Amino acid sequence: KILDNWKKIVGNDLFEACYPKSFKNIKNSGIKQLNIMVKRGKEVDVEYSRKIIIDRINSFLGYEFINSIKLVNYKDKK
Repeated sequence: KILDNWKKIVGNDLFEACYPKSFKNIKNSGIKQLNIMVKRGKEVDVEYSRKIIIDRINSFLGYEFINSIKLVNYKDKK
């Protein structure tokens, strides 16, 4: 559901800079982490938007789905 609506959730600027890769629910620690692939050079933009992304995803789904984001770099092939 998040992947299908990623552009609507994060907006055009962040949609061009990153995309969700995987979700990890670490039991007994309360950590619900979304791993996001980030284009090289866009890390700062996504880092500053981390809280906004979490809030928008949770608001979109209507409950606390994630409370942490891990950024993973990748080199754009363009």
